[in-house]
Amino acid sequence: MADGLPDRDISRGTKWLLLVSSLVVIAIMVGEARSNLSAEWRRHQKEYHKLLLAKALDEANKETARSFNIALQQVVVPELGVTDRCVSCHTGIDNPHMADEKQPYRLHPGTFLKDHPVSRFGCAICHRGQGAAVNNADAKAVHAYWDYPMLPGKMVQASCGQCHDPKAMKGRGGDILARGARLFESSGCRACHKLGGRGGALGIALDDEGRRIIHQLPLTELKGEHTVWNWLAEHFRDPRGVVPTSQMRNPTLTEPEIEALTTYILSLSKLTIPEDYITPDKYEQKYEALRPGRPNGAELYRQFCFSCHESGTYSRWDKISGRFIPAIRGKALAASPAGYLRRNIELGRDGTQMPGWRKSGGGLSNSEIGALEAYIRGGVKPVEMTASAQGRGNAGRGRALFAQNCRGCHGSGGKGGVAPALGSATFLSVASDAFILSTIKNGRPDTAMPAFQRAGTAGLTDVELTDLLAYIRSMK
Repeated sequence: MADGLPDRDISRGTKWLLLVSSLVVIAIMVGEARSNLSAEWRRHQKEYHKLLLAKALDEANKETARSFNIALQQVVVPELGVTDRCVSCHTGIDNPHMADEKQPYRLHPGTFLKDHPVSRFGCAICHRGQGAAVNNADAKAVHAYWDYPMLPGKMVQASCGQCHDPKAMKGRGGDILARGARLFESSGCRACHKLGGRGGALGIALDDEGRRIIHQLPLTELKGEHTVWNWLAEHFRDPRGVVPTSQMRNPTLTEPEIEALTTYILSLSKLTIPEDYITPDKYEQKYEALRPGRPNGAELYRQFCFSCHESGTYSRWDKISGRFIPAIRGKALAASPAGYLRRNIELGRDGTQMPGWRKSGGGLSNSEIGALEAYIRGGVKPVEMTASAQGRGNAGRGRALFAQNCRGCHGSGGKGGVAPALGSATFLSVASDAFILSTIKNGRPDTAMPAFQRAGTAGLTDVELTDLLAYIRSMK
């Protein structure tokens, strides 16, 4: 009685505490037991057992049906980091007698399990979702705190790209994926996005885009469910409708094309797959990337140039960048001096969205740049130009001439406006005096650039041309 209380009072309080705690534990255990007995997977297996008995036509099948054991089932594939309990509900996944049943009892569609047995692959490696879950909502994990929810319907084809070359999947159960891979190349996505080290730098690299999680994406303007595939689809429908500051041009795709391209983007992943799961066509894809064949200028133009320059035969206004896009396949540039086009392709144009495409930039080889230059020239041979304006010009007088005649399009100090930046380091390093003078004098066909000196007409004098050239050369 050290604390002044009777010993019998401490004993009584302890007993009450133990009694209440025990009742709580019993209540929890009863609740868990009832939950387990009425669990979704258990109900599905009971229904599946009834289906087995109903479909058993001979004694052997009846014995198999009678011996069916209702129990939690799972597939473990350590090589892929897979622990899947999907088969606890999808018990008829490999049973041919369940071909006409409803889900979750139905046989897996197609012949995929022939080459992808569940025991070797599991389920989530293809379908994604929370493989360890034992109820439908948690397994799909669309609105759960789960990085990779279950892919919808045909978009499961995105997972084929982990082990297969997407382009080789046509006619092999991956037609949507194969179409998306072709669209990616033909729609000019590489003009802004790198993939495998090849592409522009205006957008993000896409090598692991299929593993992005929804919380890494801007969702404020997104319409519909908050999933990565819906975000991608909406972005393809209207880029600035999802990201108001996006520089991406509207690709104007049809709904089947949006589905195909979304599926392909979801397939882009840096996920490491064991070598014995990789198919020969995937190795061929990697080999072709390292050892490309003879470059095709038209294909290269479509992949890397078309999305901005389109056909390249006319200059056009681009409201996104707020400038004219030059007619790079027009008469003036096609007949430009030797080396001018190539150096612009290699180095890009600073102050614009035009990136450099050499190996250290956009990833193109010397032979590919040569093929691209030849396609842009369209068979027109480079013109050897000589400067007709003589003497050393006065840059001060040239500044005034530039402000009066050029600044409205080329911007103050030649920094660029609706027309290219003449102060561009690339331009000043690759354009000869003769080429600059010829362009000022004769203009550029198929563009807004006028001629400032023509025989028999009023225009700039030779001295003024020389002064203007001196000022352009002084730009930094």
